[in-house]
Amino acid sequence: MNIYSNEYTKKKVRLQAIAELSSGIYLKGSPAGKIAYLQVKDLLMSSPETTATRIEYTPKLDNYMLKKGDLLFAGKGTTYLCKVFDLNIPAVPSTTLYSIRLRSNLISPEYLCWYLNHPSVVAAVKTVQAGTGTPLIHKPTLENLEIIIPDHETQQRIVELSFLQKREKEILEAIAEKRMQVTNQILINELKNNRYGDQEDYPR
Repeated sequence: MNIYSNEYTKKKVRLQAIAELSSGIYLKGSPAGKIAYLQVKDLLMSSPETTATRIEYTPKLDNYMLKKGDLLFAGKGTTYLCKVFDLNIPAVPSTTLYSIRLRSNLISPEYLCWYLNHPSVVAAVKTVQAGTGTPLIHKPTLENLEIIIPDHETQQRIVELSFLQKREKEILEAIAEKRMQVTNQILINELKNNRYGDQEDYPR
């Protein structure tokens, strides 16, 4: 099946038809807390489970607790990203994040996350966000986003291709970094091993 073809089965629905969107909660951190309080900055880290602020449990957190497969979408600021929650820790989203919980088996969390991160979707969201200093994406904006849902096989192929693209980017960046390190080492070795003029050659 060609994932770029329009021949496969697909649906177009608004996000609110397939998922429940919730705003995060505002709480202060506590050294004694055991629940991760996730913010946008944590989603940018490789190990958010270690960087996230901790908060203490209260019954009002029950409605905010994240489940595996929930999506976290940055609702404030200029960091436009969506991540699938897959941590083995109790956690709640801060007010900088929206949580998205699917209530339909038509779509996988990984595909929806890819879709919401797509540059065209991000560009569309930017045009309707509010504020200038700290831009805000209103909940109805997300709820009314039109989602294109292909069949499950196509979704899986798209997710796999996206993963491979990400790995390719990481490998190329690692190669470039290593090449720069080697080049810099060669240059410094040349400076150390060759005399380009004795100290007394310079004016005093």
